[in-house]
Amino acid sequence: MKPNQAKIIKFGINYGIITGLIGIIFTAFLIAINMLYSQSIFKSIAGFFVLIVPIIITISNFKKQNNNFLSVGQAVGVGVITAVVSALITIVFTYLLTNFILSDFWDKSAAFNSVMLQQQNPNITQEQLNSTIALQRKMAWITYPFILLFNLSIGFITSLITGITLKTTENL
Repeated sequence: MKPNQAKIIKFGINYGIITGLIGIIFTAFLIAINMLYSQSIFKSIAGFFVLIVPIIITISNFKKQNNNFLSVGQAVGVGVITAVVSALITIVFTYLLTNFILSDFWDKSAAFNSVMLQQQNPNITQEQLNSTIALQRKMAWITYPFILLFNLSIGFITSLITGITLKTTENL
């Protein structure tokens, strides 16, 4: 392994841990303000920024540490590693949160979704509602691979755009 590859991996892991911890703090904040089950636009946008901003900062700091040089490949490497490490921390935390810390999480989530479905579709029958909620509970496991795929996708796109934006040559 080349020294620069080790540096990329180390940078990605360190900032991935920080990003994961920021995500945990964000979730604790959502719990504190009673928005954990909410599907508001604020929550979605803030959640995006909780992942995107640390990846951009990671790549920018990597460039500074690398004598102000950055290739797009380095940016993508650092950003994707950051996103994957953050995703792994988020998955472990989500599992602990939904199964042990808030052991009634899936029940409360189902109740919240039930109310939302009724508001969005007032003509829904109780049988349709029950079957939809039952399917959501049965498919709860999909949350974990979705977190990984979401972080990986957003991490790649953010890293690519940031890498192209911050790319320099050694002559500049």
